[in-house]
Order: sequence, then C-alpha cells, then structure tokens
Amino acid sequence: MQQVALHYGRGELVLAIPDEYAVTAFAPRPADEPVTYERFRAEFIGRGGLAAIRGEPVVVVNDGFRRTPTALVLEWLDRIDSGLLDRASFLAATGTHGTPSEEDWGKIFGRFRERVRARTAVHDCRDAGSMTRLGEDPLGGEVYVNRAVLGTRPVVVIGSVEPHYFAGYTGGRKGIFPGMVDLATTERNHNLARAMAAAPLRLAGNPVAEHLQALMDRIDGARFFSIQAVLDAAQRVAGVFCGGMTESFQRATVLADQIYAFRGAGPFGTVLAELRPPLDRNLYQLQKAVENCQAAVADGGALVVVSACAEGMGSPHFADLATRWDPGGNAPRDGGPATFGSHKLSRVVAIARRIAVRVHTEMKDDEVRRVFYEPLDNVANFLYLRRDACENNNLAVVYDAGHTVLTA
Repeated sequence: MQQVALHYGRGELVLAIPDEYAVTAFAPRPADEPVTYERFRAEFIGRGGLAAIRGEPVVVVNDGFRRTPTALVLEWLDRIDSGLLDRASFLAATGTHGTPSEEDWGKIFGRFRERVRARTAVHDCRDAGSMTRLGEDPLGGEVYVNRAVLGTRPVVVIGSVEPHYFAGYTGGRKGIFPGMVDLATTERNHNLARAMAAAPLRLAGNPVAEHLQALMDRIDGARFFSIQAVLDAAQRVAGVFCGGMTESFQRATVLADQIYAFRGAGPFGTVLAELRPPLDRNLYQLQKAVENCQAAVADGGALVVVSACAEGMGSPHFADLATRWDPGGNAPRDGGPATFGSHKLSRVVAIARRIAVRVHTEMKDDEVRRVFYEPLDNVANFLYLRRDACENNNLAVVYDAGHTVLTA
C-alpha cells in the first residue's frame, strides 16, 4: 500500500493508494538559488529601473488571488530609494474581482500597509468614471482603461508569472489587461476562452493571449516599467525580470516553464490533484487545477481535484449563470450570446465529455453540481473502485495543481 498526503483545508488529506497503481508525482521544481536583494538591484538598475521611479509613479500591484511577492519587492525598492513608497500611489489590479479584504491587503503590502494606505486605490471594472477610452480592440469593441495608468505619470507594474489556464501565463500584461480595464473588454477577452486552443503554457495560437497582446500594443509602452517575479515550489523568488512589459514577461515565461511545466506527461488513467492557498478558497478558483491537469488524462480516464473551498462557490454570478446554461448544447439556454463567465462553464462541460471530473470539497453536493462538477465524498474508495475497472493504472499525483501543468 502506498500513502499520499495532500494539502486540504487547514490540514492534510492522507490517502492509501492500492499497490496496483503506478504512481508518478509532480510538483513545481525548486529554484537553484533564490533571488537576493543584490541580484534584484542589479537587474532593476541594469534594466533602467531608476528612471522609472523618479517623480511620483503609479505602482500597480496584484490582488489577493496571486502569490506575487509584492511586499518583498517593495522592501527591495525601499532599500534602493527610501522615499519612493512615500511619494508613489498604489493601484490594485483587481480585474473583475472585488476589493481586497484587510487580510489580503496585509499579504500584499506586509509591513508597508499603513505607510501606503492613504495612497492606495482599487480598480473597479464597472466604474466608467474612473476610466478613459483607449480605442477599439481587434473584435471591434471599445476599450476603456483606468485613467491612472494612461496619464502622464510613469507606471511600475509588479507582477508574477506562472501558467494560466486559458491565457497561457499570468503576469506581465495581465496587470493592465484585464487588470485595469472595463468589464465589457474583459468579457470579450474571456469569451475567447471557449476555444480549447486557449490553454496553459500556450501563447502563439491562443486567442486569449493574442487578444491581450493586441491590447498591450495599443498603449505607450515607454511609460511602463515591469517587475515580474517567478516563484518556486517553496514560494521563494526563483527569478525577477525587469524592463518593458512585453520583454520582461517573455523572459519570465522561460523560467516559469522550467519550474511549473511537465510537457509530454501521461497519458494517465487517473490524475489526483491538490490545490493550495490561495487558490483552494472556492470552487471558482478550483477550475485552474482541472485545466492544468486535464490534458494528461487518457480519454475516458478520471481527474480528481482535492480542494476544501471553504468560501464556497466564490462567485454568485458564476452560479447564477449556470442556471441559464444548457450543458447538452453547451450554450445559453435562450440561444443568446455568451456572457461574462460563460467560458468557465463551457470548458467544464467540454472537458467532462472526454474524462470523468470529480471534486472533493467541503461544499454541499447540490452546490457543486450547480456548476456541472461532480462531487466526490470518498476519494480512497473511488480509487479502489477504479483499480479494477480501469485498464490504465498509471496514477499521477499533482501537488500545487493550481500552478503545476501537465501536457500530453
């Protein structure tokens, strides 16, 4: 008998795996050597960072749903220029997310929370008065961007790069697009994710990624300076890439691949995946594990995701949208156009047609089924039953599946 321990809620879920399974474990790889202040300083200054922080820059930071080491980057910047945090303003790139909680703010800014509180604002994708028209995107829709990042002040974007389940990679331009745009623009972009070519680790040929790049190309990149971190398995900073928005992002994706990507894995008859904080908060975020692992599951195989989802659904809109979604036709019941959030439902339904998707959570079964997932109460029993029913007894155990990616 083999034993596997997965993160679950505030503790662990320990499972006994039948010996008939051939188990392969996957997890983000450790950094050869974590980034030090000296390495950051050399990269930052060498890429022109001192010019970017003169005057009163706008510093764009991620919200609480990213593992971006914002507080550490601010610590380093404070050592380079001790007055920067007192003259800069800070803007949280929430995209369509809500305002960060006070706990989230503490994680974002660390010991600098009170120092920057009075100069911190939050992007609101529904507040037209806070945005300026940028023009039209390739889809013919009007694009509005938070005017704070389209003014005359320099903009410093602090982000982190890791695989993203339909944009290819998060970080980089996502701090502005969709982090700082109107809801309609984000909706157009995310609706492109209904195409399965929108996949983790993929940029070329990915309609979502190509739309984001087209938006990025419409702004004056000279005013933007990017600081993009890549974290390793222990959430240490494995690399920091500074400079222009596109160039720093592209360099960071190379390291992100080395840490998070396992190409050509499988096929596995069964994949067992865990989610870790902060992505284990709710069912809405759980989908990242499904998308990151599903390509390595053999046709007719099973994917089991373990995530406590202590905050429940995570998005009332997501649950409401599901009541108007026809899983048979994989389209809105009224035959109308797909609306914001449809891409998530569409992809869940499409993936479940190829493989069995089961989720082990603390949520009620009927809540889980509302958005077309199938709940699983007893993971160990499920594995025992599959042991005899499945010809492919190759089992992948994927740790930190919200970031670890397996491709066929």
